[in-house]
Amino acid sequence: MNATLSIGQKVGDFCVEEFVKTSSDNRGESYFVSDKDGRKALMKLYAADAESHTLECEVNTVLSINSAFVPMVAVGDIEHNGVAFRYIVREYVEGERLSEIVKAGRLYSWEEAMPIILQVLNALKHLHSLDKAIIHNDITARNILINEERKQVYIIGMGHMSHQCNGRATFCTKDLNNWYRAPETFKGIYGVKSDIFSVGALLYTMLVGFEPWGVIADVYGPDVDKSMLKRLRSIGDEIIDDIQITDEQKVILGKMIALDYDKRYSCVDDVVKGIIHGVSKKDLQESPWYRVVNEEADEEADVELDIEEDVDTDATTNGVNGGFADVAGMADVKSMLYKEVMFVMQNKEKARKYRLKAPNGVLFYGPPGCGKTFIAEKFAEESHLNFMMVKASDLGSIYIHGSQGKIAELFDEATKKAPTVICFDELDGMVPDRTSIQNEGLSGEVNEFLSQLNNCSDRGIFVIGTSNRPEKIDPAILRTGRMDKMVYIPMPDAEARKELFKIYLDDRYCDESIDLDELAQKSEGYVASDISFMANESALEAAMADVPITQDLVLGVMRKARRSVTQNDAADYERMRKKFEQQSYSHERHRIGY
Repeated sequence: MNATLSIGQKVGDFCVEEFVKTSSDNRGESYFVSDKDGRKALMKLYAADAESHTLECEVNTVLSINSAFVPMVAVGDIEHNGVAFRYIVREYVEGERLSEIVKAGRLYSWEEAMPIILQVLNALKHLHSLDKAIIHNDITARNILINEERKQVYIIGMGHMSHQCNGRATFCTKDLNNWYRAPETFKGIYGVKSDIFSVGALLYTMLVGFEPWGVIADVYGPDVDKSMLKRLRSIGDEIIDDIQITDEQKVILGKMIALDYDKRYSCVDDVVKGIIHGVSKKDLQESPWYRVVNEEADEEADVELDIEEDVDTDATTNGVNGGFADVAGMADVKSMLYKEVMFVMQNKEKARKYRLKAPNGVLFYGPPGCGKTFIAEKFAEESHLNFMMVKASDLGSIYIHGSQGKIAELFDEATKKAPTVICFDELDGMVPDRTSIQNEGLSGEVNEFLSQLNNCSDRGIFVIGTSNRPEKIDPAILRTGRMDKMVYIPMPDAEARKELFKIYLDDRYCDESIDLDELAQKSEGYVASDISFMANESALEAAMADVPITQDLVLGVMRKARRSVTQNDAADYERMRKKFEQQSYSHERHRIGY
């Protein structure tokens, strides 16, 4: 394509000095121009209806408040030979492309790379947090400009911006660098997670000197085809093994460039939190790079715990990983946890001033698959309190070895890290009714457990128990001063089922035919875990056929899905609920459940 503008031509207050290039879709051109004072600038001339370029103009205000975006100095429309064009003029900034720096042999350490990566992430957050998120779609080493003298990072290459794409790109993709593209983008899906993948690929390139899975990048160049890239990526996560960074840093990098969409970071805040505050022990243990090192402890006596520590205990801050926003329904449960637990534990001064005391503990009980453990985990995310998840199998090994001291150590550890939430999953397996226990040693373990539960809120500990069979729990645990509240977690109603489908289908490749109201109406009797299964099964069938998830597909899966809770089971749980509520009233306890 020949240049539309000629040298010396006036465009607004600028004079064309030099033609630079034509965009890959032949709908945009770049020129060096000068203003009336002779200052150099870069002008982009676009077809007036090109979406990505229109977006670049629309978000100018947002771009102007972040230093990683080159300031825009002028924007306007012109007509040339009867064709409408839009032009954007940006300041001329000096710097070196990161791709050239790496090509020259410069490798970055993790600490050297982070100031650059964090500036890029912060800039993307501005785009992603707009009312209608804008995706950059072209974060590569070539599109990062570094001004070493000013320690400034600039993101360039704004010509591929778009709103989220779900199955069809709204911009030209043939000039994208495939090494930086997330797997889903080859199916036309572009979103926040694909931008995060590209930043992860950028970080990998800075650390190693070539792109992820790009050992032969010099042979194929940026235009490596989809099939070759797919074969290379089948190598798996081993590409991170030999990088000279810590296991925790490998977890962060691995979650940025995860090929599995569901295992990748979901938003920029999550990435930044991992970089600045570190990753949870759970994420570390589940990663393929974690190495268990415990030279001092006796392995046989160890209690394996999932412990999440958050340094931020600001009561006004919501959980970064989703928190209660991921919990469908249960408004009264969330309200109780906010008001009676989080507020008191996060506001120590007010608690002392008003002599407020958090409840000692709460028991979530009800049918399986309704989210008892899930809401406990989301409470931990929402509250930013230290969190310990203890499963029945964890303490089972303690019972076998008769180690009452380990129970005390568990609570001592929680006290040291206070304020702490301990969640005992399947509590009936840990503190069974002593009248049904034949083993005296086991009775002693239950006694120790109950002793530790006494008024543990005074030590900054809040206990959550979950159980499908609360009638099997030793009655002593349910008295005031141990588990102060019993909350029935029911099967989801229509509104909750609608919200569950929305949560589980969100960010998937879905057709516009999805009708959440119909799905909620026809899924009566299904619990949260059933709905999660249906969403995953529908996604799998759609992926294998390489089509979007449709309403008919979900309904077809629903017709074949088995209910986790039968009608007889539901009736039994309803009778159990009434029984425990009557016991609660007889003890003058406040009703919390549904």
